[in-house]
Amino acid sequence: MQAWSHFWHQMAHRSVRQAWGLAEEGRDWVLVGLVPKRSEWVRVNTIERILASAAVPAVGNFGEGLGQIDLRVPSTGRRLNVALQAEDMVSGVLELPGDLSPEDWAPEVQMEVAQLLGLEPDEVSFDFQPDPLSEGLLPRVHWVGCAQALIKTLKNSARAVGWQLHSVEPAWHAAHRAASRLQGGLDSLLTQSPQDWQFDVSHAQAAPSPVLGELGADLALRQAMASDAGPRLVASGLALKAWV
Repeated sequence: MQAWSHFWHQMAHRSVRQAWGLAEEGRDWVLVGLVPKRSEWVRVNTIERILASAAVPAVGNFGEGLGQIDLRVPSTGRRLNVALQAEDMVSGVLELPGDLSPEDWAPEVQMEVAQLLGLEPDEVSFDFQPDPLSEGLLPRVHWVGCAQALIKTLKNSARAVGWQLHSVEPAWHAAHRAASRLQGGLDSLLTQSPQDWQFDVSHAQAAPSPVLGELGADLALRQAMASDAGPRLVASGLALKAWV
């Protein structure tokens, strides 16, 4: 069995000058760039709509549109964080044997993802986190996964226009990150233009439980994600990973 591939990766913190998030917006995509404002805040610097290419599969059809936008981004800063929608992945909760070491949880999750996707274990990408409320002899983990072929498609689409796919994660998780740090909270979506959004990177505010997938999702955040501002909220949350 191959070593597993984690769903998202850590970025270098604090020294980043600009970070990018890309999220689906209907058939097209929206690209959001964040830059530091002062030591504990970052702000939206760039919002661009990326038109999808009809000649490329839906999950990777942003490359042509991204390549047509002149963002004047140095090659070292072209690292792209992309969100996946629920239909592009599987997720769930897995109960594990109480005598199983945490170091051995990953192969169990990998097998679960592979079985649900109908793939071999080394053909999937996944990540998981322990359920903080799990007690007793049967620990639980929340997990999310997708086909490695999907990740490869995203990588190739970004690489073709001079960008690097830096991380991939569920749209819900990215939206939660943005909502918990947005100045003014979700109420500000009604009063602020996304171009004016600012995010506190020193600490998070009260927000829905950050469970992988949409388990126990907060109604207000669901409504925000379904609004016109939703894709921009997701893209902002992806870019925020550079600082939190």
